[in-house]
Amino acid sequence: MMPKLGCGLGPRKEQRRPSGIVTARWASSFIRLRRRFLSMKWSLHPVILGGFLPFEEQLAIAGEIGYEGLDVDIGYLHGLVQDRGIGFVQELFQRHGVAPAGAGLPLDWRAPDDVFSAALKNLSAMAKTMASLGCPRTFTWMPPAVDGDPADYRRFMVGRFREIGRALGDHGVRFGLEWIGPPTCRASGAPLVHKMAHALQVIEEVGLDNLGLLIDSWHWFTAEDTLEELQGLRPQQVVHVHFVDAPNKPLAEQVDMEREVPGRGIIPLTDFYRALRSIGYQDFLAVEIFGAGLRDMPPRQAAALVKTACDQIAARA
Repeated sequence: MMPKLGCGLGPRKEQRRPSGIVTARWASSFIRLRRRFLSMKWSLHPVILGGFLPFEEQLAIAGEIGYEGLDVDIGYLHGLVQDRGIGFVQELFQRHGVAPAGAGLPLDWRAPDDVFSAALKNLSAMAKTMASLGCPRTFTWMPPAVDGDPADYRRFMVGRFREIGRALGDHGVRFGLEWIGPPTCRASGAPLVHKMAHALQVIEEVGLDNLGLLIDSWHWFTAEDTLEELQGLRPQQVVHVHFVDAPNKPLAEQVDMEREVPGRGIIPLTDFYRALRSIGYQDFLAVEIFGAGLRDMPPRQAAALVKTACDQIAARA
């Protein structure tokens, strides 16, 4: 005889959940965990802060608003290290909870031979500083069109990038190349590099493992590159990302100095963000906007507005 249970209840039957519900909930939990551990990081780009601000103020704003990184001027930081020591600069970043996310290439790769050779010698010391600060990435852009023979210019460019890449690679620093997308930037001259596929070809010709892409969403969009192309990349091919929107007008009218705060324009940035996450990219995204009213705002307000806009897109993704 079955014993009686308290409260007048009979024996409970095990309630089995339909396997489809269990699978769906497991999948949902897995997706949430994957998003958490494959999350990308936001870097504050000083260009959105209006006029020149001292480095320590940029750093303070980044930390206060919640950016994980700050795009930096490595020439300035190298000088600061020379004057105050590496420990002083490292402590500044640690105090604000911000990392140096990336830096523009601190030399002109188009310069005459003698000027370039001298700059290349200094680059090795700067690369050592970058590595010591935990900022192992720098980047530059390539012209979309040139006067004269594009094949000659391409050979010159590839040779310069190879020399730069070797100097950086000796210290474990990666080198990102950015293509310039819109038709308005190649209205004259012979076409050179204006799509992601072109940039990847240049990287292959240089032939160094530490070269990769700087992917700017605005140039990606105006070049009419695709999500499938992004999804076909390996994370090691992406050095840095610029995350910006484009105003609502035809591609033929898009100009580089007119950009929008993420989410206010016509670029499918949620899909762009998802594509980067899908390949396992886990480094920094910086918002590089020239104008869009940000220069007229107090710097903290501009930084907060951009960070909120980026967080909203990431949440939807």
